[in-house]
Amino acid sequence: MWQVQWHQMPAFLTQVDWPKWLAIVGTASVVSSIVVLLMQGARNRVIGKRERSDAALEIAMSLEAYARACRSMIHRADWARNEVERTEHRDAVKTVALPAFLYPENIQWRQFSQRVVSELRDFPARVHAGREELKAFAEFGDPAAFCVEVSLESAKAARDALALARQARKKHGCVAWRPGAKDADLDRELTDLLARAEKARQARRDRAGAFHPSESGTGVDASASGSRVALS
Repeated sequence: MWQVQWHQMPAFLTQVDWPKWLAIVGTASVVSSIVVLLMQGARNRVIGKRERSDAALEIAMSLEAYARACRSMIHRADWARNEVERTEHRDAVKTVALPAFLYPENIQWRQFSQRVVSELRDFPARVHAGREELKAFAEFGDPAAFCVEVSLESAKAARDALALARQARKKHGCVAWRPGAKDADLDRELTDLLARAEKARQARRDRAGAFHPSESGTGVDASASGSRVALS
């Protein structure tokens, strides 16, 4: 029977409306290609969003860890200042410095826009500049005043780090930060520490102004004039 059907095939082929048939096949191929491309695009967008969210979460966690390190340094600087004033030795100051900060090396920066990358990468650059400025002041300035400046700039750096971390989590759909009991009031604690450091700096300015009347009118602290760090 198949031999009979095979002999009838040439007649069938001559009766087929080939232009119409090819148009149907071509349309189906185009539709199929479009569907595949749309599915691949949607898949890539989902994967890209997930990768950005993972990278943002890692960035936020590193910034939050840095804020905690700054808080520890504030307490250490306060202790060192008390030791300097009590013993009149600089040894305690050797362990005091604005903490360094670097993002994890495995961050996939290409996942973010140029503006976001610029904002995030500007933070470690400012921290580095602040460390260098404080380091220069540590060599020649009053050690107690240096401890005050480290406390103040560490509080500012921690505040800015937490603000960046919150922004990264919110913008890229990460879960909100749920700190433990020790860090539950970190924002309020940093605000208090910053106010206390500013008060200590002003007290030193007032004392310096009492000994240097000519400088008090200009608002320049003779012991800490070179230690301002633009982290706010």
